[in-house]
Amino acid sequence: MDIPTDCSWIWRQVLKLRGMALWFITYHIVSGISISLWFEPWWNSCCLVNSVTAPIISQCFLPANATVACVINSGIWSLLRPNSRIHHTDYLLTSWLEDPNLPPIHSSGRDHILWDGLDASKIKTWHIWSSIRNTSPLVPWHKVVWHRLQVNRYAHHRWLTCLDQISTLARLHRFDLSSTQQYFFCILDRETTSHLCLHCTYSKWILMQIFRVFDIPVSYHSLVEFLVSLSELEDKQKGTIALSYARVFCYHIWRERNARAHDKGVFGPSKLLQGIVLNVKARLSASGWYSSVICNRPPDLDIFVRL
Repeated sequence: MDIPTDCSWIWRQVLKLRGMALWFITYHIVSGISISLWFEPWWNSCCLVNSVTAPIISQCFLPANATVACVINSGIWSLLRPNSRIHHTDYLLTSWLEDPNLPPIHSSGRDHILWDGLDASKIKTWHIWSSIRNTSPLVPWHKVVWHRLQVNRYAHHRWLTCLDQISTLARLHRFDLSSTQQYFFCILDRETTSHLCLHCTYSKWILMQIFRVFDIPVSYHSLVEFLVSLSELEDKQKGTIALSYARVFCYHIWRERNARAHDKGVFGPSKLLQGIVLNVKARLSASGWYSSVICNRPPDLDIFVRL
């Protein structure tokens, strides 16, 4: 089908992926009786025709509903010659008939489609995603973003934060989108991601109130370094809960910063801390994992009482 002009952006992008998908599709040909000769991409990842009125059909002695079985004889390719009365043979037909590397014909099994070498009836969505995406080595902070207790909007913000892609004044100034780099909470330094979430007096007071309960220092050079250190704690249960606080803190401090930037009210550090604690409490209380942990070791992880 042609891409409609009135369809949504996401559907248009899906349809544009068809060309890429064709390179991962191959056919396991046995008899060829279930594969359309003209309208399926069994040869070189392309269809021989895209329309029933294509010249290539009229130039051959085979009908539009022909199958690949029509050009197989006793397990061997037996391609027909084009109509000799045609002076200008379609280039695709010529390429097909003269191709020395036609797909192999298998002696057993059934006709079926393969995606990247796997039977298409057995693959999952992640197989397709793994095939078409660009892969890179895991970043050291991947466990900081994706985890069992994540909230999607927090995870998305944390991902941008670790990439240093949130729109801080220092970043906007770099692109000439802001005339100042001064911080909304203090004037001690430029508004960078690490200063916003880690070094600012306002932010540091909240962090110290939270992490003194865990006996974890908050003096780190960068925010990513601090978050990674939490994910690498020897006490994995304590590390998971501490990370939950750090993740929610980053989101709330950014929301407070935006409120100040757009004159929509100020919470203040004490109220912000209370909001963070309530937010984490709601998430952890709904988790079966936390309930099992707190039953086994309540004295040192009953963090809500101490906060």
